[in-house]
Amino acid sequence: MYATPETGDGWITALLDTDDVGFVVTARFAISTAFRDLVGDREADLVFAARSRLARMGINILPLGAPSFNSHHCDLQLHIAAAIHSYGIAPHLERIVVPGLRVGRLVFCPTDNRLGSSDIHRLIRENALQVPAGFSLDGNGYLILRPQRQIFRFQKPLTPEEVTAIATHADGKDLLNRLQIREAVDHIELLPKDGLVTACSMFLHRHYVVLRNLDDSLGFHLQATVLDPVSTRGTNVYLEFVNRTEQLIINPSVAASVHEAILLKPKPRYWHGHGIPTAPLSTATDSETSALSHLIGASGDIACKSLLAIFDRLEASPVTDRYSHRMMAVSREPRALLDGADPDQVWTQPREPRDPRGGTDLAAGLVAEGLDLHLRTEYGTRILADLPDGARATLLLGYFPNLIEHTEICAAALRQRVARIVFRRASFEHGPFLSSRDHGRLADYEGLGLEVFWCNESRGQVVRHVFRGLRGYFTTPDKVDRFRSCLIFAIYGSVKPLNDNAAHQIERLLGNLKNLFGSDIGILTGGGPGAMQQVTDAAHKLGLMVGSSFIETIDQELNQTAEFYQTFQARSRQARQRWFEIASFHLFLVGGVGTLEEVGLTLTDMKLGVIETSPVVFFDGSGGDFYWEGLRLQLAEMGRQGRVPARLLDHILMTTDPDAIPDFYKRTLRLG
Repeated sequence: MYATPETGDGWITALLDTDDVGFVVTARFAISTAFRDLVGDREADLVFAARSRLARMGINILPLGAPSFNSHHCDLQLHIAAAIHSYGIAPHLERIVVPGLRVGRLVFCPTDNRLGSSDIHRLIRENALQVPAGFSLDGNGYLILRPQRQIFRFQKPLTPEEVTAIATHADGKDLLNRLQIREAVDHIELLPKDGLVTACSMFLHRHYVVLRNLDDSLGFHLQATVLDPVSTRGTNVYLEFVNRTEQLIINPSVAASVHEAILLKPKPRYWHGHGIPTAPLSTATDSETSALSHLIGASGDIACKSLLAIFDRLEASPVTDRYSHRMMAVSREPRALLDGADPDQVWTQPREPRDPRGGTDLAAGLVAEGLDLHLRTEYGTRILADLPDGARATLLLGYFPNLIEHTEICAAALRQRVARIVFRRASFEHGPFLSSRDHGRLADYEGLGLEVFWCNESRGQVVRHVFRGLRGYFTTPDKVDRFRSCLIFAIYGSVKPLNDNAAHQIERLLGNLKNLFGSDIGILTGGGPGAMQQVTDAAHKLGLMVGSSFIETIDQELNQTAEFYQTFQARSRQARQRWFEIASFHLFLVGGVGTLEEVGLTLTDMKLGVIETSPVVFFDGSGGDFYWEGLRLQLAEMGRQGRVPARLLDHILMTTDPDAIPDFYKRTLRLG
């Protein structure tokens, strides 16, 4: 995994002064020991990069002087002003420029990891770096970026509440995406003493880019100047320009230096929160112990078996109805459980069964009659009250939490009594499939900083729940960083297998994608048999990461080779589509009614701006009549009647040729 050497977002600590155009403030940045050691005495190589959402509202934040380091933080004076006057943000600045506003980060941009023109050109030729079409490389090693011929404007003047929400709320960028719409233009006209927001296409995998204002004559870029690896992937890489001259500027551009990102070594992440777990090995030799420890770190099989044995011991109880007997236990030292410690010294659990109705889904009130407040609900979660604040214990659950358990877990998490959750079964009625409510609870746990692990018996794995953006998937601890960084393609299709010709064409298609974007890509399917399994097998042959979004149906068996996955109950079918949002691209193979539903949801999401408008491919490699011909005619007729945006149709390719797809991507994304 690659990252930019940077601090977290700094925040305003004090308002120092005001002038005719803006505010002078002091901002503070938390500095880790590792970052301070990395920078050393090269503080001149630190660049302040303002938050993108503020720049997209036309707010420019310029540093005044050098940062002042002090122990584990540094302070920097900043000037904040509304630079794009046509956006009308200036009257709202006083409302948001207050202590606590997050303004941007400090980025370490040393010259020794900056690439020259020859290295940049080589990376572009090798498809290790995708840059906008029409780029130039100058003799000083700067990449000249030219935006697409489009601008972004607000549908209406922003209200004070909208400006505040965009600047301060966690999901403020989503609101900004809805309010700021794209408009195609023949040429970008940058008016004197004003500004605008435009965009380009770029895909950064192992490098970060720093925008440099070398010449005002083609526009001055606002201070949102650093494009990170991984997160900079797509068509809407925003560029914010102002014209500080008295003359009109047509088609602004900006210079950029390209730097090698930092390679992050994945950290071990285990359900007990420490190092590699070891099962009791009373008869094993030293060499056997070493080999077993290596096996645990590689696959987690032994850890899963050891953890299942712990669950079995916990569930050994006179109560045999496991629907009502929702086992729950707390461990202060979870690793000791794997070493065979006496249970009475390691965990806390109820000494005798209480009301079997307590803690069940019925007690959670998710039935037509509503919540019966007279039910006893202390079973299981009552043990959380016995933990001291700050215990950061591990919670072992027979089933994923229901409503009442969830509320008590959240309350314990707020007091840091619990640090992680390990559950054995997703659902009593639905086996390994989670409900929409469960996915909401997982989001709550992420927000509270709780780690969630699933001891998935059917797969023989202990997997961790990991968020990528707004959506979470389960993956083994050793795959967490690769899942978060790979470029993902969503591939949809039928549970029926493809013929031999189509299967061969799919292998060629995936090979083309790897050649275009590099090996750090993954595919996401519905996880069923037939075409989806064939795509999975072909991807594994190429060394690509494979994920699945499983749905509870009668005609699908779960793909056991997916490296990241999520599960959904049948009633969550349409909600499941939200989890495909992590994909940058969507490809539809020959499919049936289910695939047709996914086509409609994907295109609708793009039309409404729920997901970024990106290339959509309909592919049929079977060799017969073109399967998608009817849809092609339907979309063309919808376009003629104005029932689908033209920009959406421009992003659709229907083809039988896998070699046409890379060229379509480059043309549609306007990549050089």
